[in-house]
Amino acid sequence: MRRSWCYTFLFFGLIPFLVFGESIQQVRSTARNDLKSAITQLSDLRKKIEDEKIPLAREVSQKERDATGKRKELERRLRLRDNRDANLLQLKQEVDEAEQEIGSTLDLLKNYTRSWRNSTPPAEQEIWGEAVAELISRGQNAPTSSMDAYLSILRLTIKAVREQSAGLAFSGDAIVPPEGTREEGIFWSLGPILFFSGEKGSNGFLEKSFSSEEFSFVDLTPDSVTQYEPSRLLAASNENAKIISSAFKTEPGKLAIVPMDPSMGKAFVMEGGELSIQEELQKGGIWIYPIVFFAALSLVIAILKAFQILSVSTPLQPASLNGSFSGPFETLRKTAESYQGKKPEILEEIMYEVIIDFQVKLEKALPLIAVTAASAPLLGLLGTVTGMIDVFRQITNFANPENSELARGISEALVTTKFGLVTAIPALITHALLSRRLQGTISKLEGFAARLVHLKKEEPNREFDKSIDNESAG
Repeated sequence: MRRSWCYTFLFFGLIPFLVFGESIQQVRSTARNDLKSAITQLSDLRKKIEDEKIPLAREVSQKERDATGKRKELERRLRLRDNRDANLLQLKQEVDEAEQEIGSTLDLLKNYTRSWRNSTPPAEQEIWGEAVAELISRGQNAPTSSMDAYLSILRLTIKAVREQSAGLAFSGDAIVPPEGTREEGIFWSLGPILFFSGEKGSNGFLEKSFSSEEFSFVDLTPDSVTQYEPSRLLAASNENAKIISSAFKTEPGKLAIVPMDPSMGKAFVMEGGELSIQEELQKGGIWIYPIVFFAALSLVIAILKAFQILSVSTPLQPASLNGSFSGPFETLRKTAESYQGKKPEILEEIMYEVIIDFQVKLEKALPLIAVTAASAPLLGLLGTVTGMIDVFRQITNFANPENSELARGISEALVTTKFGLVTAIPALITHALLSRRLQGTISKLEGFAARLVHLKKEEPNREFDKSIDNESAG
């Protein structure tokens, strides 16, 4: 049974091979032909590729060379662009630096012009003011024109300095002290000094260092440079006024003598600024009066006490009961000589009381000098504090007080401190010297009294020895 099934399966398995045997042979033949055709096409394609490979390689090499060249050109152009940008930045920086230098130079020229104008007397400012105003108005349009304008002003100032050094004469008016009236006359600029000779006989000079600082911080504008202060004639002595008058009357070509001030006018300022004692006392306010009172009182007491203390002469000879002395030393001698008691301790107490009485007499009113030395600085400080309160009140009431007003108020406030110290220092020194001299005198009196007490102790023994000697002789 099993074998029959195997034969059946084998029969049915061989049927397809027998039916399709011819078709497989055809497929195999077709596949062989297709393979030959594909191999032929592959060899043709390879040959074609080989034929086209060399030109393509050449073209690729050319493209690579072109790309390398373009890359180099790109790098070169990038470098050029970077260099151009760097040059532009550097050029811009140089332009900025140049503009800053121009601005700094222009500021220097403006400061120089302002300084020159402030150092020029008002009388000479009227000569150059119009020209300076015209140049400033011309230079307000652009920085370059402003630079040209201030360079022109610089040349103008050089011309002015040359003319001043050589001697410049011009007419004008000046305020003549003490009335303060204006007087026409002739100005003569000679170096740092400006002389004036008026038509009504007023003669003197105006120092160039006397120009006011009212316009020191005012911007230079055509209007500000044409605003002038009045020229003020300084008070000169009659001798100098005559010399200046004769110099103006000297004929051209002849030698003229003019007075010169080596201090450039500072001596006049210092002389005019010095205050008398009465003026300083008036500036001190109410607190100056108790300081002056204590000063006068301590001065009188110091003179009296110095006379009393210094008049006590120290004996040159040693203490003795039979000698002759002066002042309190004689009083001590007489007290010791007249004492008839037997106890030296009682005599010592009596002598000490005499010394105490004399010390109290000499020290009387002397502490007032010490009180003056202690209270005068405090009164001066009190006056300074009240004066500073007034100064700060001015600052509070006025938004922008003048510096001169503040300086005047502070100086007035410090007057009391000055007088307080002037009073206290001599009082302190005087009290120390007189107290030291008094203590020295008291110490000498105590030593003198101790010597007298010692001599009084030895006196009974001497009398007893004398009696024994008399009995022995009898």
